[in-house]
Amino acid sequence: MSVPDFYLASSEGYGLDEPRSCWRIKRVIGGRRDDLLMARVDPPIQRRRDINLVLLATRHVGASLFPITTWPVSVHVCRIRVDNPESRDSFLQIEFKSIAWAELYRTEQDARIKAV
Repeated sequence: MSVPDFYLASSEGYGLDEPRSCWRIKRVIGGRRDDLLMARVDPPIQRRRDINLVLLATRHVGASLFPITTWPVSVHVCRIRVDNPESRDSFLQIEFKSIAWAELYRTEQDARIKAV
């Protein structure tokens, strides 16, 4: 794979203590939001089954993923509940579910030294 676009980690737990590499796939619409980012995550997030494709949504008003101008960015990490999500540009609210609060970091080092 190419160089990651950013790194995902959580200071809230959720099994995301260790940074994960992330690659942007595309901007999508979901529910009432038109600013969701579909991203590939490696290593996968461990749940009942591995999750390597997620939707990311900013948690705070004024924050943006298009483009990211301030780091870190607090996000909702959402599991996608449909088959072949990469073929879609929009999702109904019931087709994705928030599974974690996390932050996006510019570098792996920044993710490792996240808020202590």
